[in-house]
Amino acid sequence: MRLPKVLLASIAGLALAATVQPASHAQATSPNRKANEVLKNFPLIPLRNQKYALCAGAVTFNFDGITYARCALKDGNSLALKHPYKGGNAETVNKIGNAPGNGSFLVSTYSPPSPDENALYSCTSSGAYAQCNGGICFTNTTGNEFPGLGRLASNEIICSCPITVAKGYHVTGPAQCPTSRSAYDKICGKGSEKAVTKDGASLYIGAGGPPATTLGMNAYYDKVFKTTSGSKICERP
Repeated sequence: MRLPKVLLASIAGLALAATVQPASHAQATSPNRKANEVLKNFPLIPLRNQKYALCAGAVTFNFDGITYARCALKDGNSLALKHPYKGGNAETVNKIGNAPGNGSFLVSTYSPPSPDENALYSCTSSGAYAQCNGGICFTNTTGNEFPGLGRLASNEIICSCPITVAKGYHVTGPAQCPTSRSAYDKICGKGSEKAVTKDGASLYIGAGGPPATTLGMNAYYDKVFKTTSGSKICERP
């Protein structure tokens, strides 16, 4: 489930300024042409009024080469990376998972996370992150105990996510922006620890590429679903 490098830039976040502001289409795409390329070359599927998992800002637990994220269980509108296969795509998988009488799994998709709860951080060095959009999530984990992550609440679900190693990426981290470089670097440093891919390690949810791609995702979401989203972006002091 390894995604094309340019596509990895489409979901998570980055750092420019420690402010909350609506992500307009112009703001989203003008700083970097790659954001436009992502949205043009890799169409996203709008999913309306469906259950889904939002993993941005989640805590993860590595086991046997996969990281498992403690994600928010949502019901509403989201965007899915297409993930086409013979006979279907991400929308097909989520419909099967949501089907009456089935309900055993969901797909992790994307909606802009609340800037009151999460902020976006730029990590310029080599490191690892959890790339969760398209991950399969298991409904029987809700409300139950999961190794390394404790007991889940009734609005939480475990999703399986690929571990991605890259140079230059971004993650969704704490809403409170660090006031020192060392504190900021500690957040990015979580992905550059030597044991980051080993069993029991923890990662932030993220994606590769520049900040404009995430702002582009938020702007696209707002355009499709006629909403206004805010993005809190922490800059390294």
